[in-house]
Amino acid sequence: MINKALLFRFESQTDEDTMDTFLEDLATEVSWEKTTRAWFGIRYMRGEFGVYSCFDDDAGREAHLGGQAAATFFGAENRLMTAAPVTTRIEILGSKMPQALEGVTKGLVLRFKAKPGKEAEVAQMMRDCQPLVDKEAGTLAWFANQYDASHFGTFAVFADNASRFAHLTGQIPRALGMTGLSLLGGAPEVHMVDVMTGIARQGG
Repeated sequence: MINKALLFRFESQTDEDTMDTFLEDLATEVSWEKTTRAWFGIRYMRGEFGVYSCFDDDAGREAHLGGQAAATFFGAENRLMTAAPVTTRIEILGSKMPQALEGVTKGLVLRFKAKPGKEAEVAQMMRDCQPLVDKEAGTLAWFANQYDASHFGTFAVFADNASRFAHLTGQIPRALGMTGLSLLGGAPEVHMVDVMTGIARQGG
């Protein structure tokens, strides 16, 4: 069961084709990691990229951070990035794993803050979203994130814009809208990203 994740965000100092190739090569290296359950190279906007990866436990996450792919990634900082990547360790509250990643091109990153004293209720709300996501055929993978004590969000991937739009207008946004005033400390931060490459592995 997936319980941990990592998010790296960074700005590129090279052209997009070079960065795309770099991420695709990284995905090949990650594919050899038996404890990395999923890994996605994503583009936020022109010049800003990210890597989202998830694991069953802390041991898997630390194995990834100590592996060759991570060494390659961090070793490219001076050559490809404007500064060191921002690293966030994430707790996973619920997930939907893809059977395959063929044709995945779009992603969605949501982030929001719980009101003081409402953190446990927001965490439970995120867990309760999983059965709704499981019914969305167009949502190929979905992860409910807890970034820190008060910040939460999701990461999801899709084959196309239509599937992403269907998710954005589905039951989960309606649930957030109904509870937002009482549980959330403001409007969610929304990033519609491109998924450049990725790998996924079903649990053993």
